[in-house]
Amino acid sequence: MSQSHDASITQGLPHEIPAYRIDAYVPERQVDEMYGVGDLARLIGRKLRRRVRPGGASPEVVAANYAGLIVFDRREQHWAGLAGGRDFPRVLNELEIGRCRRLFEFCAGPGYIGYGLLANGWCESLALSDIDAESIATAMRTARYNGIEHRVTGYASDVLDDIPEHERWDVVVANPPAFESHPDKQLGEGEWDRGFDTNWNVRRRFYMSVKAHMNPGGVVVMAENLRGSDPDVFAEMIRAGGGEPRAVHVGTDVQGRANGVYFQLSVW
Repeated sequence: MSQSHDASITQGLPHEIPAYRIDAYVPERQVDEMYGVGDLARLIGRKLRRRVRPGGASPEVVAANYAGLIVFDRREQHWAGLAGGRDFPRVLNELEIGRCRRLFEFCAGPGYIGYGLLANGWCESLALSDIDAESIATAMRTARYNGIEHRVTGYASDVLDDIPEHERWDVVVANPPAFESHPDKQLGEGEWDRGFDTNWNVRRRFYMSVKAHMNPGGVVVMAENLRGSDPDVFAEMIRAGGGEPRAVHVGTDVQGRANGVYFQLSVW
């Protein structure tokens, strides 16, 4: 596997606007590794102490501030996306993926990644989906609080089964569950058992159904873990679903060293 990006991936991307210059963007990294447990735990502890109580007690707390956009979550909704929400703008810049009209975050949880990109100007509107209806309810609380309900749509959906046929996206981003690293998080039985992707069935279902929702030339950027997955396996799924694997882009920490994450890029 080699770190790479292909400038041609965005040629013809619908509604593309040039992205921020990578040398002008300063990433606000929260953790150096995909699962930086110590750093993430300290961050979570600080955020959980800042409880928000509009009109009474609320189970939701402020988890992040993306360029002035306040993002809420709940204690059980903290996953690796909290760090990814800060890191994805840098990654899209490195992949030379510009701004778009409609962006979709799959396995969104409270929408850390999607809201991070919306706040940084990567899309005009945002769609979020997760199998956990509580997470989507929290995500929409963020939209209401920030007065952007007209720009954000949330779906409680098992993979893409419950996404309306009319939904169309230019860019899709995701950091889906891969390992049984959160045993207290129950997402259902079978493929979602205890919060990880059994036999990659969730990813297989996603890649088999995403093309129906992609605008021509749209791209999917999926965050994966070097320690427990094979990009060639996912490439086969992408081709089977009608997409084209385009790059495997190795993630790095703030020192430029590989951090255990890679981003699988495909074009649809």
